[in-house]
Amino acid sequence: MAPPLTNPTKNNGHLLSKETGSYYTSDKVAKFLVSWAIRSSQDTVLDPSFGGGVFLRAASERLKTLKGNPDRQVFGIELDTEVHVRTSSELKRDLRIPIENLLAKDFFDVEPLPVRQVNAVIGNPPFIRYQRFTDEVRKQALARAADEGVKLTKLSSSWAPFVVHSISMIKEGGRLAMVLPGELGYAKYALPVLDYLTRSFGKIILLTFKKKLFPGLSEDTLLLLAQDKGKNTSRVLHRDLEGDGSLKDVKVSKNYSLGGVRGVPTSPILTKRQRLIEYLLPKKTRELYNEVKEAEHVYRLGDLADVGIGYVTGANDFFHLSPDQIKYFKIPKRFLKNAVKRSRAFRGLEFTQSDWDSALVRGESGYLLSINPQAELSTELSEYLRMGEEKGVSNAYKCRVRKPWYSVPHVFEPDGFLSYMSTGFPNLVTNGAGAVAPNTLHVLRLREPARISSSDIATSWPTSLTRLSVEIEGHSLGGGMLKLEPTEAENCLVAFTGDRRGDLQELALEMDRLLRLGNDRKATERADKMLLRKSLNLSVSDCRLLMDGAELLRNRRAKRSERG
Repeated sequence: MAPPLTNPTKNNGHLLSKETGSYYTSDKVAKFLVSWAIRSSQDTVLDPSFGGGVFLRAASERLKTLKGNPDRQVFGIELDTEVHVRTSSELKRDLRIPIENLLAKDFFDVEPLPVRQVNAVIGNPPFIRYQRFTDEVRKQALARAADEGVKLTKLSSSWAPFVVHSISMIKEGGRLAMVLPGELGYAKYALPVLDYLTRSFGKIILLTFKKKLFPGLSEDTLLLLAQDKGKNTSRVLHRDLEGDGSLKDVKVSKNYSLGGVRGVPTSPILTKRQRLIEYLLPKKTRELYNEVKEAEHVYRLGDLADVGIGYVTGANDFFHLSPDQIKYFKIPKRFLKNAVKRSRAFRGLEFTQSDWDSALVRGESGYLLSINPQAELSTELSEYLRMGEEKGVSNAYKCRVRKPWYSVPHVFEPDGFLSYMSTGFPNLVTNGAGAVAPNTLHVLRLREPARISSSDIATSWPTSLTRLSVEIEGHSLGGGMLKLEPTEAENCLVAFTGDRRGDLQELALEMDRLLRLGNDRKATERADKMLLRKSLNLSVSDCRLLMDGAELLRNRRAKRSERG
């Protein structure tokens, strides 16, 4: 059921379409999955989203080697008519796979009847974000998952119910081999899928990669190998490889076990106490991190502050104004608020008025047009709004659903700001400038009753503990970017004790100076000494372990755009 691959582009040998969520797998990956999943000359195999046919070709070759009959054992389903006609014609011509073996149908329309069950399902399901997952298709997909006892939320991407429905197509004792988004190991909506996998198969192997399988995609991917349907397991086996080129070096035993894997208990992952990425760390680092997270003076950021997105204007170019625009259109000051738009404006621990002024010159800050719905408009402002209507601003989605269209909601002065995406360590600063921010930044509001000030949080943020926690809780995107969703940010660990309030204030001044000079490492060392060594009784070597772990994960995501 791969979405239509219209105007596909080629990236390092991988065909992909960002618009539709489909990306075509390399021969190396397809052959590896097929050679693992197809084990006898009698095995039947299904690709429920066959697209360009790479898995069906590899399956046919594998069955021929085993003296099987691909024309009676290889099956596929494809939603897009154009793709189906092209690929099925090629498969019939090249491999003599009958057209009747290849359904032109929505996979979610196919009933999991025993007559349709196969020994192995192999493929690469479409990855469509919930925002582009239409209501009708979503309803049908979630219903299929519910039929198998798996309750998925409406925030689920398309691959999640696709995997569940795929399992229903597998015979007792059969196997599942798929390319899946890395979200399987950390996304909240994906946990029911991981849980269902452990309840459906006796052995599960996850292969992750230091270099991305699909460099042109922002989403990370992994390989799932599951066998012995009808049994269950309390752990998954995991191995981290360099790239898809390393698959040829993976030793597969006679019973199809893989060399170099290690067991990962699933209970901590399913209960959100751990993430799969933690098992990329050395054992000592992982054990220390899990010990420290339970310490008395260690908190989740969400225990201390609410993290959310900034306001949404619907038309930033219209609602964000420069000094020259304000002067030209004669916009009254009472309708303007100081806004910071980019995290590049942040330097130390505090975002000051001076920082805002400097950022204004660089275009990283500006003025938000903030109009109370009941406000009496000036003549000049009315003229500016009329111009916006003529240009169609009032018809933009977020604008046309507001009354009045020009009144931006949820504008408030937060206690602090946090980077949304960054290549390095995300900045967390206090809001000394009294600014507001759009949804390109996260905004922090202290929880009531406040146990800690925004300055204390900012001072606690750059420790080696938080640097590691950020890498674990966030997730990597293309180009080595780290993305922190609000809930992920709230899960990040910070160390704080109120017993040294005066020392903390002095530390804040010193760290602010160091960070503004670009001496991040020294700032972390000072924070570690006060907050980890003195307050948590960690040793210098403990702090070094945490920092090394943070750098290991950061360097790993920096390599994500390299070809395997």
